[in-house]
Amino acid sequence: MMDYHIHPSYSADAKGTLEEFCGAAVDKKLREICFTTHLDSDPMRDDGFVMVRGERISVHDPSWFEDYENHVRTLGEEYFPKGLNVRLGAELDLYPGVVEDLPDAFHSTEFDLVIGSVHLIEHKAMSVREEAYSIFKKYGLEEVGNIYYDCIKESLTTGLFDVLGHLDIYRRYGEEFLGSGVHSLWESHIDDLSRMMKSCGVGYEINTSSMWRSLSETMPERDFVKALHDRGIQTVTIGSDAHQPSEVGKGISEALHLLQESGYSEVSVFSKRKSKSIPLDSFK
Repeated sequence: MMDYHIHPSYSADAKGTLEEFCGAAVDKKLREICFTTHLDSDPMRDDGFVMVRGERISVHDPSWFEDYENHVRTLGEEYFPKGLNVRLGAELDLYPGVVEDLPDAFHSTEFDLVIGSVHLIEHKAMSVREEAYSIFKKYGLEEVGNIYYDCIKESLTTGLFDVLGHLDIYRRYGEEFLGSGVHSLWESHIDDLSRMMKSCGVGYEINTSSMWRSLSETMPERDFVKALHDRGIQTVTIGSDAHQPSEVGKGISEALHLLQESGYSEVSVFSKRKSKSIPLDSFK
């Protein structure tokens, strides 16, 4: 199996060293993992930093990129003989103006995979309960969808990322506040979204964290995955969004089954930001 969305302790909201995550992956018999440390650069927020050996460092400081890259590559050499491919990635927070705010070292780091994720609306995080509520109070259901998917579509042309992360993250707290309509919020955007994804060569991930945190289905949920497949989006990764070693690999088997049920026969892995397709049958 694989897990292509893992946050080690470089991410301020995560716990566990790279070594601990690799050890957990080997114990769970995973074949390939990708570390995807948060890369948050919105100057209007106070979370634009990473942690390096317990020290808080600005995301714009190039030293952490070098430390992170060297550490992951060293572990890649160590764990390859143990049957584990270790990939270098980042989860890039997408918002209006992100291109101008990105650290210079982002562009010179040889990532294997960059996930592009929209977490923010007007600098507030949909993934944080209190901030999500303030967004949902201000905007109605349809307007939330318009703002969210417009930001994604505008970001697609930047070439900054390879796959889109948790494509319906507004569901995390949205159903509680906005009602069941959040489950169909993507429908009016799917044609434009999938057309632009194909044009820009961008895939998406199936993020399993929702299933073992608060929701019953992955992000995106089943009908959304099927709609993307039917519109020709073939590049898809799977990730747990683990923030501690015990979460590595959670829900991956269910996600592989979902892919197969939705019509997929392959899943994607990445090296130096180039995708390769792996038959789903090889994970049985």
